[in-house]
Amino acid sequence: MKSRWEKLEQKLSQKNLEAFILINNLDIFYFSGFWIEGVVLFTPQKKFLITSPMYQEVIKKSKNEWEIIICKNTLESELRSLSHKLNIKRCGFESNRFSFALYKKIKEKFQPQLVPCEKIVEKIRSIKDQEEINCIREAEKITASTFDYLKKLLSKEVTEKEMVRKAINYILNRADGLSFYPIVLFGPRTSLPHGHSTNQKLKDNQLVLIDIGAKVKGYCADMTRTFFWGEVPKKWEKIYNLVETLKKMAIENVKPGIKSSKIDKIIREKAKNEGYSENFLHGIGHGVGLEVHEQPFLNGSSNTILEEGMVITVEPGLYFAEEGGIRIEDMVLVTNQGGQVLL
Repeated sequence: MKSRWEKLEQKLSQKNLEAFILINNLDIFYFSGFWIEGVVLFTPQKKFLITSPMYQEVIKKSKNEWEIIICKNTLESELRSLSHKLNIKRCGFESNRFSFALYKKIKEKFQPQLVPCEKIVEKIRSIKDQEEINCIREAEKITASTFDYLKKLLSKEVTEKEMVRKAINYILNRADGLSFYPIVLFGPRTSLPHGHSTNQKLKDNQLVLIDIGAKVKGYCADMTRTFFWGEVPKKWEKIYNLVETLKKMAIENVKPGIKSSKIDKIIREKAKNEGYSENFLHGIGHGVGLEVHEQPFLNGSSNTILEEGMVITVEPGLYFAEEGGIRIEDMVLVTNQGGQVLL
């Protein structure tokens, strides 16, 4: 964890901050290794973890670098006491993690100036170390094996929900959890990028879209495949091949130093030239880690520059309302040699 704290300390120094508040449980886990709810107050000299008695047993194994505070009043009151004790003047917080209600509560009792900071922690988290990459790779391997299992279970009259339940059982028997609730869609319903599975039954000559992800030690995988069940119209083979081409083009452009929006632009231009600009409904990908959707986002408005160690999805999709859609999604590690598919 030391290098992670050092990165945060550097950010505070750049912004002339004496302390920083973390309230998101994923951020707290990232910096502490504890799955708890509470608040972290970080200063370059000391790290304070404020939590409820419910987590007292979990954190009793904490090493000396943490000062543990079991909250007897409110979190806001404990923060106020600490700010007085430490004589903090300027304290940063991750603005996108705070609700307005929580911000008001803390501001009413917190003496230091609260300085909103945008995505400081998300930026640090976007660069994965080797241990994180290993967890994501293992989660992706389990996810890939789930597809092999599910393909064998496809049969006429099986429902989308039945396939979802089979996916969940398979993943939970091999991983620590699900990255998200699985998506299984048949036929025309594959035109819904994030459609909810129903009791729709599989019929002959239909598309099957499955989007699933396993989780290992808190780290997510995310993979989508589209299958042909029977003899689908020839047009879908053409669209499938184009989507596969778009995916390969995107991966070929993944490298440190490229702006993520540029990759999205390259792929959209290709889709437009092929006559499918109106059928490209979402960005080309997103970061994956402790959250299945996190920095960096690969869309037209993103200014993020890709860096070595980032893990992203590449997931082009073409969708045709009430007809069907095709999406193919892989996870890719940004390396100094380019994009490496994580499998």
